Amino acid sequence: MIKIILKKIWKWRVALTISLAIILSIGTTFVLATSQQVEVQASVLNIRKGPGLAYDVSGQVKKGQRLTIISERNEWYQVRISDNQVGWVASWLVKNTEVSATTNQVASVISGGTPIYQSNSESAKQLTSLAAGVNVSILYRENGWYEIKYGTSVAWIKQSAVKLSSQVESDAQTENNIITTNTSNATQVVVINANNTHLRTQPNANAAVVANLSANSTLTYVKTVNQWYQVKTSSGKVGYLASWVVTLKDKGTSSSTMPKVASNLAESTIVLDPGHGGNDSGALSQTNQYEKTYTLEMAKAIAARLRSAGANVILTRSSDDYVGLSQRARISNKLNADAFISLHFDSNDSANSVSGVTTYYYNKTRDGKLARSLEGQLSALPLTNRGAEYANYEVLRENTRPSVLLELGYINNQKDFSQISSTSYRQAVANSIVNGLTAYFNN
Repeated sequence: MIKIILKKIWKWRVALTISLAIILSIGTTFVLATSQQVEVQASVLNIRKGPGLAYDVSGQVKKGQRLTIISERNEWYQVRISDNQVGWVASWLVKNTEVSATTNQVASVISGGTPIYQSNSESAKQLTSLAAGVNVSILYRENGWYEIKYGTSVAWIKQSAVKLSSQVESDAQTENNIITTNTSNATQVVVINANNTHLRTQPNANAAVVANLSANSTLTYVKTVNQWYQVKTSSGKVGYLASWVVTLKDKGTSSSTMPKVASNLAESTIVLDPGHGGNDSGALSQTNQYEKTYTLEMAKAIAARLRSAGANVILTRSSDDYVGLSQRARISNKLNADAFISLHFDSNDSANSVSGVTTYYYNKTRDGKLARSLEGQLSALPLTNRGAEYANYEVLRENTRPSVLLELGYINNQKDFSQISSTSYRQAVANSIVNGLTAYFNN
């Protein structure tokens, strides 16, 4: 009798275990990639928008935090930061003993105009639509949706909208989640910045080289594939160029020609670009305050001062919204801005080790005068003026108008942050920028 009872209890426990497993599996997120993790070794580690120091900082993580690896390129790891954000970290600043090649599965979009969303719901914000045949890199599956790579973030696509392939990401060369953006190729060209620039067969640094191009060569722009431009040479060759080594501009705009600007501040159109916003929080202070908050406060203070001087001022964002880098540059180009000023606060992997403000420009011929005029006035600020220097930032690189990016202090430096968070500092910066622009237009 006891044996019979024990046997029944054993059968009941097995059935209960199976039932619980089934229940837990419903609605659970399934990982389709071979997940690997690394541990942050630096006291504070910058998360960047691309695999290199030239890319903007999109956030920070602290020592000891574990990050899931999505892909690897040029000694940089693409990692998951949160449920809807990914970024890049330097491999040498993390423990990488667990890392191996990732095998994200690839799927192909079935029909043209397929939407992708910010979250796994058709009521969520639609980010863009994909053409038939576009390959996407699958990260997760949840309740009839796939989470896919989307630029420096992630997106969601209906499971029924794609067809899974037997390929994995490295085989299909979809490490950047190939999503194309078409712009007006009839009015834009790509100019080579340096000799021996590689024109490749695919938008990938490992793709075969079609040709080696010389500096100042001009090619016809076709479309953008993530951070690569598809172009056509004068002989009809089609290939891809890395956007960070070339300049995209309107036809007829010479790199040696200074764009026409207003003759005084009161007649000018100034575009102020508060860095980051929305799910792109930017760098963090030591008290976990977001860079995006203070760039917007700074922009509003500068805008008020400029408007009182008679300028027409446009903000690329006026609230806590995400605005893409290329879109910010397009606003400047569309408005024929007399000056574009992107506002940021710097950060360093070692807190309190660096202080001061820096002025960045991309095209010395076009941007140099504006950079010098503003940099000269920023010396009046209570923080060290670190001078003006070249930087390959997208908001500057994609701009056809005079443009600069200002790093107005180190947010993870206690001394700098006490200024950054103060009203008096914002007013001092606003005054310096008005004085700098006044000098710029009058000279």
